[in-house]
Amino acid sequence: MRYLFPKSRRIVHSSQFTVILRRGVCVADGVLVLFAVKSEEGAPSRLGVTIPKRTGNAVVRNHWKRLIRESFRTQQDRVPAGMNLVVRPKKDAKPEWAKIAKSIPYLTRKAAKRLGDGK
Repeated sequence: MRYLFPKSRRIVHSSQFTVILRRGVCVADGVLVLFAVKSEEGAPSRLGVTIPKRTGNAVVRNHWKRLIRESFRTQQDRVPAGMNLVVRPKKDAKPEWAKIAKSIPYLTRKAAKRLGDGK
């Protein structure tokens, strides 16, 4: 199956990031921290990525962004629908594909439970 990640599936405006970070539930594991809020029922989940400068130089930060986006893109069927998500790496975590790929679906299910979806 071919998965796309169009602009409609992304969170791009700073005001949207602010709302999610302030009002959303926060879940974390050893690699990522995820903030989530509910969106319209049945709407596809949307993703925003924020990488603090303390994570490393531009090359490292861009590597994190690519890995997180690709993990979300390839696992869209494992992510509950109807959520707006903001993801950032946990302090001192290393950008490893296998860990990020496991973390995205796990954290989204955990956030959905906290938001009351019960999935």
